[in-house]
Amino acid sequence: MTIHASTSFRFHFLEWKLQRSTAFTRHRAFVQTYFLVIIVGVMCDQMCQPALAAIKDSLRYQSGVRNSIEHALNPKQIEKLLKSLREKTGFPEMRFDEMGFLRLGDRSLLTGGSATARELLIAAVDRASAIDLESHDLSSRIAFAQLAKPLVFISLATGAQINVYPIEIDFSDFSHLRGDKAVLAAFDVGFVVLHELAHAALGLHDSLNEATGPGECEEYINRIRRELDLPERQSYVAQTRPGRILGLGIHLSQAELIFARTVEQEGRTKKQLFNLMWDAEPVGIIRTAESKISTVASTNPRIRKSATGASVASAP
Repeated sequence: MTIHASTSFRFHFLEWKLQRSTAFTRHRAFVQTYFLVIIVGVMCDQMCQPALAAIKDSLRYQSGVRNSIEHALNPKQIEKLLKSLREKTGFPEMRFDEMGFLRLGDRSLLTGGSATARELLIAAVDRASAIDLESHDLSSRIAFAQLAKPLVFISLATGAQINVYPIEIDFSDFSHLRGDKAVLAAFDVGFVVLHELAHAALGLHDSLNEATGPGECEEYINRIRRELDLPERQSYVAQTRPGRILGLGIHLSQAELIFARTVEQEGRTKKQLFNLMWDAEPVGIIRTAESKISTVASTNPRIRKSATGASVASAP
C-alpha cells in the first residue's frame, strides 16, 4: 500500500509540473505574440504615414466644394447645412462623400427648390478651383460667414496647382438672430453660404454702401428668395444702434437688416417689411465692402509653407 501511494503522488506531481510548464509556455507565447503585434503596428504606422500623407496631399488638388481638411465641419454642422441647401436647391440626394466633397446626386431628381440655387451649386461644384467650407465657431472676426483670402496650393512633389477659396462659417452666430419665422428662413446658414459661393464661383460683388442697395451678389441671392417665396434683403450694410441694457449699465448694440416681400391683399399689392436683428458684439457687424479683403480676384500673392509641405500663395 505504501509503495502504491508513493507512485500515485509522483504521478500527480509530474502531471502538475507538466501542466505548469504548458501554461508557462502558453503565457510566454502570448507575451511574445503581444509584443510582436506592437512592433508590427509601430512599423506599419511608420510605413503608412507617408502613404496617408500622400493621399491627403492628393485630395488637396481636387476641385469642387468640400469640407475643410484643416477646419472641418462636425457632423451636426454638416447635417444642418445639408438640410438647408437641399430645401433651397431641391436636390434631395445632396451629401458629402467619404472624402469630404459635396456631391449633388442625381441632378434630374428634384423636389421643389429654386432653379437659381441649383445653378449656383452646380457652378460651384463643377468649377476648376476648390472651395473649402471651414468651421470657425465663436469667432470674433466673422459675422455669420465670409470668404477668406484665396490660396494657391502648389505641390513640391508633383507640381500640381490649385486655387482654393475658403468660406469661413461661424455657426454659433445664428443662435443670436431674432425676427419673424419668414425672415429667419430667409437668412439661415444655407443662404449665407450661398452668398459666399456667389462670390467664389461667380465673382459677384457686394454693395459699396447702403445707398447702392444690396449689391449684385445679394441681388442674385434675392432671386433665390423670390423663387422660394421668402422676404428679400433690402440692403447689404446692417444698421447698428444702441439696444438692450445689461447689468452694470452695459449697453449691448443691436444690428438690423430689413427684408421685404410683395403680397396680394384684398386685390391690392402690398409690401410686407421684416426686421432681422441680433446682438452686434457677440456676432460681429457685417463689414462694408471697403473694409473687406478683395477675395474674388487677387494679384501678387505672397508665398508661405503649408502644413502638408506644399507651397501656398495667399492674396494680400
